[in-house]
Amino acid sequence: MRRLLLLAGLCLATPALAQMRNVGPGVADRVSGQTRGGLSDEIIFGGELAVTVESDAIGRRAMRSAFLDSYTKSQLATYLLLPQGFSVNLVARLEPAEREPTGRGQFFRDQAGWVDEFFLGYTWRWLDLFGGKIHPRFGSAWDRGPGLYGTDFGTRYEQVEKLGVSGRIWWSDLSGITRQIGAHNIQAEFFQADRSALSSAAFARRFAITRNVTDPDTGEITTRTNLRFQNGRRVGGPDNTDFMGGAVISAAGFGIPMPRGQAGYTLSYADRRAGQDARDAGQAGRERGFSAGAFWTFPLPLRMIGAPFAEYARLEGADGFRDRSRDYTTLGFDLRRTPWTFSYAYMNSRSNDPATATRGWAQQHSASVTYDLIFVVPLPILRTASVTAGWRNLREDGRSANDFGALVGWRLPF
Repeated sequence: MRRLLLLAGLCLATPALAQMRNVGPGVADRVSGQTRGGLSDEIIFGGELAVTVESDAIGRRAMRSAFLDSYTKSQLATYLLLPQGFSVNLVARLEPAEREPTGRGQFFRDQAGWVDEFFLGYTWRWLDLFGGKIHPRFGSAWDRGPGLYGTDFGTRYEQVEKLGVSGRIWWSDLSGITRQIGAHNIQAEFFQADRSALSSAAFARRFAITRNVTDPDTGEITTRTNLRFQNGRRVGGPDNTDFMGGAVISAAGFGIPMPRGQAGYTLSYADRRAGQDARDAGQAGRERGFSAGAFWTFPLPLRMIGAPFAEYARLEGADGFRDRSRDYTTLGFDLRRTPWTFSYAYMNSRSNDPATATRGWAQQHSASVTYDLIFVVPLPILRTASVTAGWRNLREDGRSANDFGALVGWRLPF
C-alpha cells in the first residue's frame, strides 16, 4: 500500500498533483527522495483540495490609479488508481479570468472555473504513458518561484491546457542507481491547444478574440475584443492548430544527494507551430523555447532550512510570431524556521519584436513572510493552513510601482 501511494505521488500526480501553482507559499516538498514502488490490483481514490484567498493593493501605474483586487485561486486534484497500472487523473481550477486592469477595485470578480487536466495514465516499471488533457513540462518557475509573487514571470511561459500524449522513462530506475544519484527521468510530449468542450469555462468568459473593424462612413479602424467561454482557433497562440501543433522534450532530476541536503533540476525544449493570430498578421513562425532550472534544499544552523531556486527561459518566435523573442530569469530563495518562512525573488524579462520595432524590459523584486496557522490555533484541520504577507516592486518601461498583498492558504489531502 505504501509503495502504491508513493507511485501516486510521483508518477501519476506528475503532472497533476505535483504541478501546483504555488498555492501554499513557503518551503514545500520541492525535493523528494522517494522512488517509485510496485503496482497493486487495488482501486484507490485520493487527491487534494487547495484553496487560497488573496488581496492585493495594486499601486499606481502611469495613468491608472491604485486599486484593491481580491480573489481566490483554488484547485481540486484527484486521482483514481486502477488495477494493472492504469490511473485516471483530474485537475479542476477556480481562478480569475485574465482581464486588462481598469484601475477600479475588484472583489472576486470574473472568477472562472475549468478542467485544467484530465488524462488516463499507465505505468509499467520504469515507463509512464498518459494521454488526454495534459500539462506539458516546460520550465518550473510558474510553480517553484519563491514566495507570494515569485511565480509572476514564470506563468508567462507556462504551457497549460493541451490535448495530447506523453511518455516518461525513469532512466535512473532502469539503471538501478536511483538510491545513489536520485530519481531522474526523460519525458516527451506531443499536443495541441485544447479547443474541445473541456476548455469551456464556468462563471466567467476566459478567451479573448480581437478583430479590427472599419467604420463605413469615416474609414476609421477600431479594435474590438469579444470574450468567449470556450477556446477556438481564432483565439490564436502557438500550438492552437490541428493535429499535434506542439512538442516538449524535457529532463528532470529530484532528490539528488548533495554534501548537505538534496537538489534537483529541470531542462526543457519546446517547438510549437504558429496559431491563427500570427498567420492573419503575416508573421507566422515556429516558437522554439528552452528553459533550465535548478533547486536545492539543505539544513542550516539554528534549525533553519534554505531552499534556493534559479531558472532561465528563452523563447524564439515567441507566440508564434516570426523574429519575436523573449528572455525570462527567476532567482530567489526560501528561508524557513518553523513556523516562519521568509521568501525573496528577483525576476527580469526582455523582449524584442522587429516587426513593430519595439523592445521591452521588466524587472521585479519581491519578498514575503509566511506563518503556519497551526501555531495560532492548534486544530488538526489547520495543519496545512498558512497566512502570507508580501511586497513587490515592478519596474517596466521606465516606470516603477509597488504592490502589497496578503494571502491565506489551506490544503486538504484526502
